[in-house]
Amino acid sequence: MKFNSVKEYFYKLNNTGYQLMMVPLILFIYFYSQSYFYDSQPLIEPRFNSYLLYALIGISVITLTTVHRRTRNKATRIASEVGLGIKLEKLGSVLIGRMIWKAMITLLMTLGLLATGNQVFSILFCATLAWFFLQWPTPGRVADLLKLRGDEREMVLSKGEAFK
Repeated sequence: MKFNSVKEYFYKLNNTGYQLMMVPLILFIYFYSQSYFYDSQPLIEPRFNSYLLYALIGISVITLTTVHRRTRNKATRIASEVGLGIKLEKLGSVLIGRMIWKAMITLLMTLGLLATGNQVFSILFCATLAWFFLQWPTPGRVADLLKLRGDEREMVLSKGEAFK
């Protein structure tokens, strides 16, 4: 991810995160409204609903845990690099990858609602959406992931405004 300033870095990260979440959110709103306004039949027979529910919960938990650990491990490796720009550029790619995986898991909950019509997927959608925004890459989180100290930390926390 190319950027010219720390402020632009967070601007690009935020825009990417919002864009990634728009697809699952729009699809969820559409399918949820369809289930109320029209008599739509689920794509999967009701006897298989619980199997799909447990499978998607398992896949989601395993995927989110794996992505979280891999992001933490990659951030630790990136923290040993020299230069704030290089660290932020490499971490930006990792964080975008993490947001893509979270958006895909959120999309899975939307597809589960479409396939089964089970309202539990609405709750799971809200939970994965909340998890997406709770793990948002803020300046404080980026500084903590990269284990920044001193001027580098101050530069990230102020989005580059501290040294102008």
